[in-house]
Amino acid sequence: MVDPLPHTAPYLDDLATLGLKLRFVVDTHTHADHLSGSRALVAATGATYVRHADAPVRSPVRRVVDGDHLDMGNVDVAIWHTPGHTPDHVSLVVTDRRRGPDPWFVLTGHALMIGDAGRPDLAPVQGAEALQQSLAKLLTLPDYVEVYPGAFSGST
Repeated sequence: MVDPLPHTAPYLDDLATLGLKLRFVVDTHTHADHLSGSRALVAATGATYVRHADAPVRSPVRRVVDGDHLDMGNVDVAIWHTPGHTPDHVSLVVTDRRRGPDPWFVLTGHALMIGDAGRPDLAPVQGAEALQQSLAKLLTLPDYVEVYPGAFSGST
């Protein structure tokens, strides 16, 4: 589960209906208006909470860095540190080994928006430069990789 909304009942209902066990809950980044249902999902399911090593969290968490992987059998999730929108921002590059060895899709959180990029003004002074480097990194993915941004463009 990536960046779950605060209302967790639909997720829990789907897990029960489909007979699935949730292994990981990932928040791609932290800032004041990024509300998350992650802790509630972790408490309800026993899943592992995953955050970048720089994330300002105190709860039990698996801290990851660029290049780490979450192994889920046939599915591999590569952690890419993509700061700029926030210093602790990560994107998730997903490979389904049944489809082949190459990445299938990327979840970009708020590094990318639909038709835009994340706001760098929420990060320290280096935000814009870090975001530019992160976007250049995402552009290294092959053209066939599906891109799933975290939100629509513009500020709420």
